[in-house]
Amino acid sequence: MKINRKAAVIAGLVLILLMLCAFKLNVDNKDKVAIFNDIEVPDGVTVNGDIVAIFGDVTINGDLTGDVVAIFGDMSVSGTVGGDVVAIFGKVSVKNGGVIKGDVAGILGGVDKSPNATIKGEIADINIPFSMKKPASLIPKISYGSMIGLFIKYAFSCLALLIAPGRIRLMSEESGIRPGRRLGIGFLIMLLFIPASIVLSILFAITLIGIIFIPFIFIAFILVAFTGMVALEVAIGYRITGHLEGGNSSYIHLMVGVVLVYVLRMIPIFGWLAYFALVAYAIGVAVDTRLGSGMAGRQIKDV
Repeated sequence: MKINRKAAVIAGLVLILLMLCAFKLNVDNKDKVAIFNDIEVPDGVTVNGDIVAIFGDVTINGDLTGDVVAIFGDMSVSGTVGGDVVAIFGKVSVKNGGVIKGDVAGILGGVDKSPNATIKGEIADINIPFSMKKPASLIPKISYGSMIGLFIKYAFSCLALLIAPGRIRLMSEESGIRPGRRLGIGFLIMLLFIPASIVLSILFAITLIGIIFIPFIFIAFILVAFTGMVALEVAIGYRITGHLEGGNSSYIHLMVGVVLVYVLRMIPIFGWLAYFALVAYAIGVAVDTRLGSGMAGRQIKDV
């Protein structure tokens, strides 16, 4: 199944535009959004809203009444945050005098709390391989910031489905076959990824030109895991909703799967363990099917 070239070109142009045109959006000192840029709330300044930063750091020295989310960025709090604080692939540092009235989650980055800092909610310190400083509540709270994160996840998943609909469909159809084999492949890759990436980084660093390729090791791993998760979420949505008529049925299946996986992650401890297993299984499916290309070749031979 060929990749939709027109969609790939559009997606590439959008990504290049975002990278070249990093921006900040301030709405009357209420909500703040930044992509490929940092956000800072200076001392003595109060922001009556939420903050979202993608590929940028967040520094709060003043006061924030809402939630704050940083994706692929670190977060530093020495002021006051009235809502929840979430960092994905980034570290949350709560300095002396910092006050967070909601919950704090550091996903694949951790949470660093100074002795004189105050966190009134719960702390979820999710790191590799897995740790949790405090158990989450039995009834998790859905914040505005987390809903933004869910929307962003679904938007990028739709983009992946738009670029390679055939490959994702084939991976989704194959996701129920040989689950033990693919789960084992995924766990093995996740286990060996860190030492293998260190060795490859050292080998690439020997030559000056090779240093350029070091980031692509991690980018490739993230893309494989993300693509596999999109296919798995489509399969989950199909199992729940069944066959739907129309050309956009895959996006409906994807939406159902994304929401269900999101709800699963909110379950204390068990949910995160199950999500970890799903990620491993998604990696195994993506690798075992060669991102859908292996299954496409097999179908052609059968014909």
